Amino acid sequence: MGLGRLGSISVLRQSGLPIGIDFGVSSLKVLQVSAGEPQGLVAAASVPTPDDLLFDDDKRFEFQFAALPKLIKQGGFKGKRAVCSIPASRTFCKHAQFQVTDGVNVGALVRALLPREIGCSPDALVFRHVEVGPCERAGGKLETICLATGREFVEQMMGSLRASKLEPVGMHSEFQAGLRAFGGFKGAGEADDGTGTLYLDIGTGSTKVLISHGTQLAFARCVEIGGAHLDQAVADQLKLAMVHAREHRLGMEQLTPEGAGPTPGPVVNDAGADEDGSSMAVLAAGMAKAGAGESPEGEDASRRQPAGAFVRSPAAAEPGSKGFRKRVAPKADLSEPLEILTDEVSMCLRYHASLFPSRRVSRVVFFGGESRQRALCHHVARTLRLSGQIADPLARVGRSGKEPTSGVSFQETQPGWAVALGLCVSPTDL
Repeated sequence: MGLGRLGSISVLRQSGLPIGIDFGVSSLKVLQVSAGEPQGLVAAASVPTPDDLLFDDDKRFEFQFAALPKLIKQGGFKGKRAVCSIPASRTFCKHAQFQVTDGVNVGALVRALLPREIGCSPDALVFRHVEVGPCERAGGKLETICLATGREFVEQMMGSLRASKLEPVGMHSEFQAGLRAFGGFKGAGEADDGTGTLYLDIGTGSTKVLISHGTQLAFARCVEIGGAHLDQAVADQLKLAMVHAREHRLGMEQLTPEGAGPTPGPVVNDAGADEDGSSMAVLAAGMAKAGAGESPEGEDASRRQPAGAFVRSPAAAEPGSKGFRKRVAPKADLSEPLEILTDEVSMCLRYHASLFPSRRVSRVVFFGGESRQRALCHHVARTLRLSGQIADPLARVGRSGKEPTSGVSFQETQPGWAVALGLCVSPTDL
C-alpha cells in the first residue's frame, strides 16, 4: 500500500468531509467538520495521554489504538470515512535534490534513496514525497521532501481504524496536514507573494518545522524538543513531579534569566495582526477581524509596542478572563533546551535560504498545543528575529455550542487541533 497516490486531491464523496484522527503525543484527537464555507463543527473528542506514556511511543500508540473504538462510538461522528496522520515520531524525513529529465519517475528515485538511508528493505517502508520545485541554486535540481514510515506501523494504524468500524480513506504526514489547516489563511486561489513563511508546530514531544511557498510545503523537519522536554528540565532543576513542573513552566512569563534572553526582534502578535496591522482571520479565536491590531484611537497597536513584544488581546490580559494565567517568577532556567530548539530552526532557515535565496522568510506562525504559552513563542520569535503570530485555525470553524464534544473545550483557543483540522480537508484517495 503506497502513499504516493495521495498527492492529488480527489472529489469528495457525497457523504461529506471525513473524520480526522490525530495520534498526538499529548492526546488522541478526533475531529469532524462540515463541508462548505464557512465550515462548521460536527463533533470533536479527545483522550489525554497518561503522563507515564509521554516518552514511550510504543505504549502510547498501544493505548491510543485501544481507546479509538470507544471514542468513535460515543463521539457523535457521522459516517465511516476517516483520514489519519502519520505521527512525526514514526516519519523519516529527508530533503534531496534530484537531476530530473523527461521520463524520470521521482517516486522511484525516492524509493531507491530512502531504504539506503534508513538501512532496511524497501518492502518494509511506505513512501511518499513532495516535489518542491527547481532550486535557484544547486544547478536547478529538483528539491524534494522524501518521507517514509514503517509498513508494519501503518498496518497497525489501519487495524485500529477498522476495529473502530471506520473506512480508511487517507493518510498524511503531520507536516502536510498541519499546513493544510491554513487553507483559508491565504485563499487557495491567491497568488503566491514570492516570500516564504515559517510555521512552527510546537507540541508536547517535538517541534515540527515547516516552510511554505504560498500554500505549498517547501521544507519539513522534526526537531526533538517539545513541551515535555521543557517540563523535564524544570522538574530536574526544581525537583518537582512532572505535573507540577508543567504547571510551573506554563506560569513562567520569562523562560531565561535576566540578561540571558535573545536580542530584541520584530513584533510578535497573538491578536491576529501583522506588523502593518492587517488582520488574519484564523488567528486568535474570538478576536474581531477589523479591530485585531488597533488601539481605541485607531493607531496600529503593534507599532506602539517595544520591539519583540506581543500584542495581547484585552480579554486575555484581565484577571478572571478566559486564558488568563497567574504569572510566577522564573525560578527555572530553560536557556539550554531553548537554545537547542532555536539553533535547529535557524539551521532549517539557512538551508532553505541556500536553495531559495529569493524566498526570504519574514514571519513565523506558531501553532500546536504548546504555542498557547505566549512566553515560549515570544522567546523563539525574538531569537529568530521574525515577526510572528500565534494561530488558531479552528477559529474559522463555526460552532453553535450544541455539537457533541468530549475532552476538549472550544471556549478557549485550541492551536493544538490544527493537524486534526488539516486531516479533515486533506485528500481522500487511499
